[in-house]
Amino acid sequence: MKRHPRDVFSDFVIFLIRPIVIFLMKREIDVFHEGEIIKKDREPFILISNHFNTWDSFVVMNNVRKYIRFVATEIAFLDFAKKIGMTHLARAIKKRVGKMDYSATKRIFNSLKQGYAVGLFPEGDNTFYGETLDIYKSTGKLLKRAKVDVILIKQQGGYVSQPRWADFFSKKGVVYTETKLLIKKEDLETLSEEEVNDIVEKGIYNNDYDFQREKMIDFERESRAEGIERLVYRCNKCGGILTVYGKGHDIICTTCGVIGTINEYEFIEGNTHDNLVDYTHEMYKHIEDAVNSEFSFDVTLNIVDTKKLKNKSLGKYLVSYKDKVLTLTNDEKEVTFLLSKIKYPVNTMRHSFSFDYEEITYNFTDIRHQFVLYEMCKYLNGSYKE
Repeated sequence: MKRHPRDVFSDFVIFLIRPIVIFLMKREIDVFHEGEIIKKDREPFILISNHFNTWDSFVVMNNVRKYIRFVATEIAFLDFAKKIGMTHLARAIKKRVGKMDYSATKRIFNSLKQGYAVGLFPEGDNTFYGETLDIYKSTGKLLKRAKVDVILIKQQGGYVSQPRWADFFSKKGVVYTETKLLIKKEDLETLSEEEVNDIVEKGIYNNDYDFQREKMIDFERESRAEGIERLVYRCNKCGGILTVYGKGHDIICTTCGVIGTINEYEFIEGNTHDNLVDYTHEMYKHIEDAVNSEFSFDVTLNIVDTKKLKNKSLGKYLVSYKDKVLTLTNDEKEVTFLLSKIKYPVNTMRHSFSFDYEEITYNFTDIRHQFVLYEMCKYLNGSYKE
């Protein structure tokens, strides 16, 4: 299939700027790689990887010479600079989160026919707490229809050096990557969609704290606990909801005081759990405590123009939660959202929470407590990863 002039332009620009991007990435992250370096002349394939942060696609590209078209959530295109880069330079494939997106699927298959590799993060979101997330159930169906090799580049270490929730990252991130052929295209014909999903889930699974127990890398990161309220919504000592925040290296509850301290290896001292994977699993066991609680915090409310991919700000609001209802108020207006009607919730970056409500896409920005909203929606409405 012939490449569009925009693709040719993109390939040329990527060829020119790739060394610069790799240089900038290496100023922030050391990448240690094992396995094959994918050559430019390799036949088209789908590349999958687990998802840590915004550097992921560049980390993956570091060991792939073939041009890649990455699939990315449409919410990531709301930032103007990223929109320009992802649309015109990277030629990323925009996909609606949680929804069947035929245009995205068509672009995936067309990109393969044009000779490109397609980059896919099956989780659809980078982890907030250090463990691989559930994948989209449609992943197996897509891979079987594509009928190309599936190559895995597994990443480890990226989360503990640059936790998504944190206000401060380590001065030098560390990522270990490994490349291997996960599924041959011939095997896709005999495997069921469920079997393919199972292979993908096992292939990309990673718990960064287990990895860190082996490496014990001393990360130089200031104020290691600050920003923890983006993730932790329940104190595991008193059960308080939205009482936890970070100060310096200490995790503090407004009722209990210090409930833990994050050390130089990113493990928690002085708490029942020494890592945020186990802490988060325990929180979710008590998600009904959050559902039955009352709390409030500030956000900026935006409506997303999904055609133009723009945020239209409606101003600053106080979010008040009670009885499965979010009530947003300011001096001029009141807006109400029933949690039962919120669809396709997604956390983007570390300061954005978006969702669909009665056929309109909303986006909360400048938010410090998005994870509790995400967890409650997932608990009440089920998984959106179809």
